[in-house]
Amino acid sequence: MKKLFTLLGFSWMCLIVNGTPMHVSCDDDVNVIQSHYSISFGDAIETGIATELTLSISWKVAPQSGVSKVSGTGKSTGNLVFSKPGKYEIIFVIPAHGDHPGKTEIVTVEVSSVQMIFDLKNRVFSTPLTTGNAAGIELIVPVTVKTYDGKSVDYTMREVQTTGVATISSHLKNDKVVLNNGVNRLVFELSGSVPTKGNVQFRVYDAAGEAHFFNYSITY
Repeated sequence: MKKLFTLLGFSWMCLIVNGTPMHVSCDDDVNVIQSHYSISFGDAIETGIATELTLSISWKVAPQSGVSKVSGTGKSTGNLVFSKPGKYEIIFVIPAHGDHPGKTEIVTVEVSSVQMIFDLKNRVFSTPLTTGNAAGIELIVPVTVKTYDGKSVDYTMREVQTTGVATISSHLKNDKVVLNNGVNRLVFELSGSVPTKGNVQFRVYDAAGEAHFFNYSITY
């Protein structure tokens, strides 16, 4: 899953007193867009430095095994695919600019050994979700699992979180599921209530902590 982050622009400003520029030392706004990523093996990210300045920036990845490209130049890494689990650092070398000395900025990438693909189009509720009490309703989510070493993995994780018209909470049925390579089912038991009609957004989390969303409309 590619995670593309748009490079943001920042403006430089100086203080003017009676029409004369006054030199001031401000916080350096040449920084990484995002300092940490949690992904699964086989996923990709694109990261970089947020600035509109013309700078000769270089970067490298450590360790070099398991990533599609290990170094480069420019504000953006372009698409980097991480094929091997582990913890990586992307080190940006930024030259001196304005009144700021040269520096390095580091992005950490944690790559999980478990890949989970949720089939959210085919998720079902054991009973239709309507206004009123949601206790006892089960949310069943199909998920395709692939592990780096081919072994099964324990999924103990996270409740499904919601936003919108409902005040619903949930927990994983039986508190733990052993996921095998291939298609599995996650069952979450709901509690709480739906006070009014409207839209609810559900967030299901994979083994890397990444949220996957689907919307559900409460119509009656």
